[in-house]
Amino acid sequence: MSEKSQQRTVRAHSEERRRFLKTAGLAGSSAAAAAAMPGIVAAAPEAGETVTEPVDTGYRESAHVRDYYRTASE
Repeated sequence: MSEKSQQRTVRAHSEERRRFLKTAGLAGSSAAAAAAMPGIVAAAPEAGETVTEPVDTGYRESAHVRDYYRTASE
C-alpha cells in the first residue's frame, strides 16, 4: 500500500470518527433536553381505569420441578 493510499485511509477513518462523535453528542444532548422539558407528562390511566400489577407468587414446587430434582440427583 502506498503512503498516499494510507493517508487517504487514515483521513477517511478520522472523518468517520468525527461524524460518529458529532452524532452521538447530538443524540445525547437531545435526549437530555427532552427529559428536562417541563410540561411533558407520560400518559396516565383514566380516572375510571384501575391498574393491577401482576402478583408475584414466587417459587412453587410442582410435579415437573420434583421430577427435575429427582433426575438431576441420579
